[in-house]
Parts: sequence; structure tokens; C-alpha cells
Amino acid sequence: MERWRAVESCLEEFQQHLAPHVPKFELRFADDSTWTDERYEEEAKTGVFGECGVYLIFNENEALQYIGVAMNGFARRIWMHDEDVDRRYTDLISIPRQFYFLAPALEFFLVCRLRPPKNKVYRNYTIPPWEPDVAS
Repeated sequence: MERWRAVESCLEEFQQHLAPHVPKFELRFADDSTWTDERYEEEAKTGVFGECGVYLIFNENEALQYIGVAMNGFARRIWMHDEDVDRRYTDLISIPRQFYFLAPALEFFLVCRLRPPKNKVYRNYTIPPWEPDVAS
């Protein structure tokens, strides 16, 4: 998806900092605010909303608005932002439970790199570009 282009690039960079045994985190579509209740309930049966990780909220124009972290499942976190964020699409980066301690680091990394307009925390932080060690 076009809206994932910048996110995927940052996610790939983040993964380069992790040990080889950490599985690749995948970005996936989770929710469209125009869904009916029936459609949402059908999608919820997949278990995706019970997972932990990082969620990304996009507006109608597919512009990234907000990045958040969900340590105990996405269902409790995503809809908390509807009053402050123009949410149309929500995408998720699920992280396996044994690595869920990495979720806050990924959230921090993505906010610093992508600077979504509705994130208030971490907006003044920067992370220098990563340069791999060059063997002499």
C-alpha cells in the first residue's frame, strides 16, 4: 500500500538493529472506520486486535496522523484516539509476545523518523541515521 511506503522503510531500518533471531515484524491492515459493526466483528475473529505492538492511524487521504503502542492488545488503544485524530485506517505492526518489550522502542523510533502531526510525545527527539560499521 502506498501509505506504508515510509513506514516500511523505517521498519526495515529498525529491524537492522535487532538480533538475527528476532522475527521480522510485519505491517498489516487492521481497520477501516467505515466498516459496519458486522464487518468489524468478523475481522476481530482473526485475533488481530488481541495482539500487542505498534499501531498507525491514517486519515481519509492516507496521511499518517498518529503512532501508538499497545502492550495489552490493540482493541483497547486504537479507538481511544477518535476524539483527537481524524482516523480512517488503522494498520498494525504486531510483535510476538516474547519480544513485546521492543514495542515501545519501535514506537519511539517511528515517531522520531516519521513525525506524525498528532503525536505530542517524542516529537522533539531525533535519532541519527544508522551507518553500519565498515570493516577495515
